[in-house]
Amino acid sequence: MRLFLFSLLLVSLSACANTTDKTMLPVELAAVNGKNQCIVLIHGLWRSGYAMKPLQEYLNNYGFTTIAINYPSTETSIENLATNFVAPAVDECQAQGMKRIHFVTHSMGGIVARMYLQNHSLPENSRVVMLSPPNQGSEFSKRFGDTSWYEWLVGPAAITLTKDSNGVINSLKPIKEEVGIIAAYREWSLWPSSWLPEPNDGTVAVQNMRLAEMQDFILLEAGHAMMRHDEKVKFQIVHFLKHGRFKHTMLSLNSVNNL
Repeated sequence: MRLFLFSLLLVSLSACANTTDKTMLPVELAAVNGKNQCIVLIHGLWRSGYAMKPLQEYLNNYGFTTIAINYPSTETSIENLATNFVAPAVDECQAQGMKRIHFVTHSMGGIVARMYLQNHSLPENSRVVMLSPPNQGSEFSKRFGDTSWYEWLVGPAAITLTKDSNGVINSLKPIKEEVGIIAAYREWSLWPSSWLPEPNDGTVAVQNMRLAEMQDFILLEAGHAMMRHDEKVKFQIVHFLKHGRFKHTMLSLNSVNNL
């Protein structure tokens, strides 16, 4: 029922892109070697680790070890999600002797990652890439957070994605890891601008995705849900993990093949 209402409330889906083939990797990233580097993929609200599979398969092609965690996004608090689900994944990376441990997050997963990093640090030169994170809060949680139907719909974690006194956003301190944010946007929106300021990706306003301590920020045309399948997004994730910055110049066909 929640998934049905979610589809009506927040997402307009399009066709999924095909899985990346090793022979079609962007030439510009061909030298990327993910050996001894682990990536923890953290999905968003109403999702599961399977939602991160398009990114996971792409990253595996570069030799990264990947762990796509599953967490019950509508059942408990942000803090409990970070403690009970992110921490074990990091421990697993460490147990495998990984020298660098990165986070790649989507939507609310970015807030879960920030919560984990309030009391933990990643190994030196580890990086965090966030896809459309509600870093400054969710306009929907701000507007509807005091209603019982919305709380039932999104659960105790998403209900706190505000800067209100009972929200989690203002309690989060800056993190020291290098953070890159990929902000999706669409030329159209299902919602009036009074509900969701433009530009937005259909779920999160671009103005709410930014983070004061971010290393880099890039805006790409895509929808909130389907950005996980977008080839430009995948390219930029790997570029940031290698260089600590995004590629802001126009990508040429020769440098990225079918990108």
